[in-house]
Amino acid sequence: MLRKKRMSDEERLVGSLLAAGRIAIGIGIWAAPSLAAKGLGMKPWDGETLAVARLAATRDVLLGCWLASEVREGGRPLAPASALTLCDAGDAFAFGLLAARGGDDVGAGLRGIATAGPATAVGAWLVSRVR
Repeated sequence: MLRKKRMSDEERLVGSLLAAGRIAIGIGIWAAPSLAAKGLGMKPWDGETLAVARLAATRDVLLGCWLASEVREGGRPLAPASALTLCDAGDAFAFGLLAARGGDDVGAGLRGIATAGPATAVGAWLVSRVR
């Protein structure tokens, strides 16, 4: 079922950028995990850590593709935008817990909050507009 109200150009742009960012991060973690870890301010991933990172990367690609599809087709972006926003909030919380550990983890935690926090806010804005 399609939305009654068409997405504005601004909503479509924000949704597209959120989707593209998710897809890029997910593909980056799968294709170049060392570079992705470095870009996120983390130590290189290996073994179990790499497996968990790739679980999150798969989630990111799927959520990004879902949102992009709904935005492009003028469908119902509320569900994917809400899911993406909740994941960003969870990521921000996880990075906050990492920063709270102190020591070497503070920097990576704060950098993660600096990206996941604004993504959560932008996603929340989009959700508020498309519901």
